[in-house]
Amino acid sequence: MSSSGQYKNRLLMILVSKLHKVMKRVIAIIIVSLLAGRIYSQACCSAGTPILGSLESSTTAKGNLQLSLTYDYNTLKSVIEGSTQIEDNTRERISNSVLLEATYGLSDEFSLTGLFSFINQRRIISSSLGEENLLSSSGFGDVLILVKYDLISQNIFNQRQLALGVGPKIPVGISDQTQNGILLPADMQPGSGSWDVVFWGYYSEGFMPSLPLNIFIIASYKVNSANKRFSNSDAGYKFGNEFVSSIGAGYRTDTIFDYSFSLRFRTTAVDQFDNQEVPNTGGLWIYALPGLNIKIADNLITRLTGQIPLYRNLQGTQLTTSYTLSASIFYNYSF
Repeated sequence: MSSSGQYKNRLLMILVSKLHKVMKRVIAIIIVSLLAGRIYSQACCSAGTPILGSLESSTTAKGNLQLSLTYDYNTLKSVIEGSTQIEDNTRERISNSVLLEATYGLSDEFSLTGLFSFINQRRIISSSLGEENLLSSSGFGDVLILVKYDLISQNIFNQRQLALGVGPKIPVGISDQTQNGILLPADMQPGSGSWDVVFWGYYSEGFMPSLPLNIFIIASYKVNSANKRFSNSDAGYKFGNEFVSSIGAGYRTDTIFDYSFSLRFRTTAVDQFDNQEVPNTGGLWIYALPGLNIKIADNLITRLTGQIPLYRNLQGTQLTTSYTLSASIFYNYSF
């Protein structure tokens, strides 16, 4: 064969190879778009456990260890299109999360927090013929490490506290679980598969002894990176950046019971796959959170909390939280 013929064959092979890669990418994008359009986004958390919503503990004193163990039950039955709830009883999702948060006082100003999680979740889609399609997953979620710094420390002479924190979310959770040989959707995975950065802030102020009340503001912002779920995608799947803030108050009594109430605001940007926006993701949520604290001992407290949706304004049509129930145990120990 002449050199001209060999050159043409080589050029043809290169074109076919590039065309094959492009077609694989296009098919993957179409699949993700169809899944997002037909199976509503969970609208609960980017992936796995509700990490940002669990960051309610502040800093602690030097040499003090603060532990909290939380069980979180989240049921998703509400289908929201924009800000309107629509009738759809064919879809349901339940998630059960266990979160362990440990905070240790490194010095008078610095504290170190670690958040560890495990999640079990299932999603059921029912057809008009009574058939059900079940997806389920379980496993350890990602780990969050925060370094917190007290700008204003709270003590017996000062009832005001202001603290800031920053740290990585480490993708130790499983993000490639399959069912019947098919890769589960990204929002059904226990972990996100991406290295993310979390920024955290906390403010509180008390009014003792004139009023047994303290007010607080907690805010967290997570900047997400991409998880390469498909080998033919250069950019991968990226959950939208997430902002969560709680504003509320706690009321102390002379009994073993204390009460709290807060409003939680949550916004997420639209997810992206291969730098393209994924339909039916992202939005704004506002929740009411009534809470009850039970003082078992000086260093042991139990908390019961509910999360009730007040307002949702979501991109497209999404399956979202109907209500959440949480039970926590807090323990303090000084070395």
